[in-house]
Amino acid sequence: MKILGLVLTIVLIALLSLDLLGGQEFSFDEPSARAAGLGGAFTARADDATAIFYNPAGLAFLGTFRIKTNMMFGKRGTSASWPDGGASFESAPSEFLGDVALSWQPIKRATIGTGLYSPFNYESAWMPGRDGLSVGGRNLLRTMVIRTAVAVEPIRGLAFGVGLDLVSSTARWQPVNYYGVNDLEVGNYGLHGHGMRFVAGVLWKIIPAVQVGARYQGRLPIDCRATAVMNQAVTGRLTLPRQITCGVALTPINPLSVYLDLEWARWSEFESSISASEGIELALRDTTAVKAGVEYRPGRYTAVRAGYARRPSSLDETGLTPVYPDLDRNVFSLGFGYEGPLFSIRANGRQRRRQRLSDLSFDAFIRYATGGPAASAFPGSELTYNSNRLQFGFGVGFVF
Repeated sequence: MKILGLVLTIVLIALLSLDLLGGQEFSFDEPSARAAGLGGAFTARADDATAIFYNPAGLAFLGTFRIKTNMMFGKRGTSASWPDGGASFESAPSEFLGDVALSWQPIKRATIGTGLYSPFNYESAWMPGRDGLSVGGRNLLRTMVIRTAVAVEPIRGLAFGVGLDLVSSTARWQPVNYYGVNDLEVGNYGLHGHGMRFVAGVLWKIIPAVQVGARYQGRLPIDCRATAVMNQAVTGRLTLPRQITCGVALTPINPLSVYLDLEWARWSEFESSISASEGIELALRDTTAVKAGVEYRPGRYTAVRAGYARRPSSLDETGLTPVYPDLDRNVFSLGFGYEGPLFSIRANGRQRRRQRLSDLSFDAFIRYATGGPAASAFPGSELTYNSNRLQFGFGVGFVF
């Protein structure tokens, strides 16, 4: 009962935290603490319940019933300044987010799983300079996804997985015109919609030292309705892009493993527009991100991890504005993990014996991202942007 109560408490905290998140650029956050410590390179590993987020085919190799929760905390700072020492602006929203994943293998080599997470998020809250003009105000994009997947291993070592995403998305814009300390003009636009998309994955354990994997996520168009507008008719459409990720996992020597992912996102498909008296549109370009990680296992149950990711900007200099100041980013990460038996001690007269209740996994990570400086060529907003972000978190999982 104690272990069940602990599991339920962790799951409840993670679920509550989903409503409190303040995201960064659209796809910065990693839903797995284990993957975050590896720079996000998890497609060819996918060896816990969060495989449903990275590569649903990995679920086929997981036995019995598993549950994994992750929580992340952080604060991202972005600054913008006019050239020649002019006014400066700052945006530094905090974040607290979480996710939950479960998997169950009712028959050998066939697993079903479900998970709740938030893959695309962004928030900025610009404070105007003392004599400046804030053209961005507060901007928010938030997506919530319930993913259900099935994975099978038809041939030993080769698995396939397919899934369906139920997506809820909210976009809000609050442009602010700053004319003085007591003279602000604030707009308020909001859209909300739902949609579905297809996901698929494959994972092949070629030999014990070599694994390869791939994941596909389909394009998702969402027709949105107005949620809050200042007495104006608003229509909108949000389109989330398709993504293809390929990865490889190598174990050149037994305690050391190396991971590499290439993630292509067709951000040129992304559409987020509002038609009102003030229009806001984002024109993005396709990106290819590189993620790499290394893991060393000093003991039977412990692991230390390090990772690096290069995330290119989805904007050119003419599209860089306070609405969405996406920068080229270098992301560095460190992690620690424990995965082993969970015991309880019971007294029986003069004897005390240890009883194995389940397997426990614990993962912790810290990430630091830096971006800029980048100069904007957007007419009327030729600002120079810099960004840094520190994020840390942990994940707890159980195998029953």
